[in-house]
Amino acid sequence: MAKSCYEYAIWVIGKYPKTEKELRIKMYQQWYDSETVTRTLEKLKQDNFVNDELFAESYINSEVIRKGRPLLVITQKLEMRGIDKSIISKVVHDAWDEIDNWVLQWIEKEIKQYKKKWVDGFDIIQKLMRKWYRLGDIKRVIKGKEE
Repeated sequence: MAKSCYEYAIWVIGKYPKTEKELRIKMYQQWYDSETVTRTLEKLKQDNFVNDELFAESYINSEVIRKGRPLLVITQKLEMRGIDKSIISKVVHDAWDEIDNWVLQWIEKEIKQYKKKWVDGFDIIQKLMRKWYRLGDIKRVIKGKEE
């Protein structure tokens, strides 16, 4: 017996959280019709199983704060996953102080690792910028260490 669209969506979300766009694509790949997919997504949003804002908060927390990935790269990935720019900017704005603090800590950690490898000065800045860290943040960390 075939799963209902709602059951299929719950099964997919249970394996790994999805954005609304990703889930919509998955349901279309299973040949569910447009009206059924729309109704299912509305029900999932109503039950809070699909919430792009919570997804963005969680993703930014995981990737930027915990793993030290550059914010620019993560916001681009969220956009590719179908999250609206306004939602991303709201989430970033709400968590800016925490994000900023962690980004500076990650840059400082990277600098220490490069210095252990006898990399210094401008080479460190270049390497950090290639990892998508912003020059202003790098300078703030360097100036903070000099004081």
